[in-house]
Amino acid sequence: MQKRVDQNKNKKEKTVDHVHRKPTKKERDDHFAAHIPGVLNYHALMLSDGLRNRLLYKAIKQNVNSETNFLDVGAGAGVWAILAAKLGAKRVVAVEIEECLIPIIYKHAQENGVADRIEIVHGNSNDVKLKGRFDVIVSELFGGDALGEGTVKSFVDIRNRFLAPGGVLIPQKLTLMAAPVFLAKGTREIPNGLPLSTNCLGSLRLNYSRHLSLGERADVTLLAEPKPLVQLDFRNASEQPKLENLTATWKLNNLKKANAIITFTHSTFTDSIEMDSLGSQSWQPSVEEFTPFNVKKGELMYRATMDPKQGNWSVTVPSDPSLKPQNYSQVFAFTRLRMAQKMTPHRKFSPKP
Repeated sequence: MQKRVDQNKNKKEKTVDHVHRKPTKKERDDHFAAHIPGVLNYHALMLSDGLRNRLLYKAIKQNVNSETNFLDVGAGAGVWAILAAKLGAKRVVAVEIEECLIPIIYKHAQENGVADRIEIVHGNSNDVKLKGRFDVIVSELFGGDALGEGTVKSFVDIRNRFLAPGGVLIPQKLTLMAAPVFLAKGTREIPNGLPLSTNCLGSLRLNYSRHLSLGERADVTLLAEPKPLVQLDFRNASEQPKLENLTATWKLNNLKKANAIITFTHSTFTDSIEMDSLGSQSWQPSVEEFTPFNVKKGELMYRATMDPKQGNWSVTVPSDPSLKPQNYSQVFAFTRLRMAQKMTPHRKFSPKP
């Protein structure tokens, strides 16, 4: 899934002996400077995503008119707020927590002749106070925790405090999809060009999912139709969806070819506008690789618990009980490495005091 700057990540208070104090000017400047490269690169990537841009703009255009009060939460570079203003919205508010983006929003609004039409608010959406309600709210506060508790809490707060009766929330829904694939360039194809084996590294690496850039997706062949694992409807959700023991099963005629499961998001912007992240540059699907089963056809079952730190997943072939299930987990990799470390003959030098 795509990584967004988490609005709850930017807590600047420093703690000394459990006493909170305000950061110094130097600390504020250092924090500001440290965020600039990553923020600029991330938002340049988002703005170069033509698929996402076109579909979101279409959804906004369908719902904004001269009577619309428009709110963009997590406004980023300000493009959706600017477009709403150019479409003639009655009131436009852009809320953004990242400090270095605040002047960028204003500069972009100036470039497009709508600087006097947009209210810019710096802060966490959970903390800001705004007068009135909004007919259209656009928010992409997903981050790497798109289906997590923090995301749900933020959306519930935004919906309850700011959305007008009958108002439109964009996106409406987010669905996590999965499908078996053939990955042409897998983890096990290492080392490349060297006359030796590195099976230990390759097998450990299988316990971790990895993101696929847009260019790498040319190496992916879908072997079956994607199936939904879990869905979050921002219009009525009140709590985080259950992320344990998510399952999907496919009947494959080319089961021996499958060597990975791809997971990606399906965004429902409005009832008529949807987007799969498989074709999006800014939303990166993940792959979880496994050793191909030595059977031509049969059922492949995928089971996963989506936890950023202790997630686990497995693939089995229910149609052939003789085939051993494959189980993967970050905890497995950690345990194997720790045990191997204790048994490895080596010398260690501690840093000098």
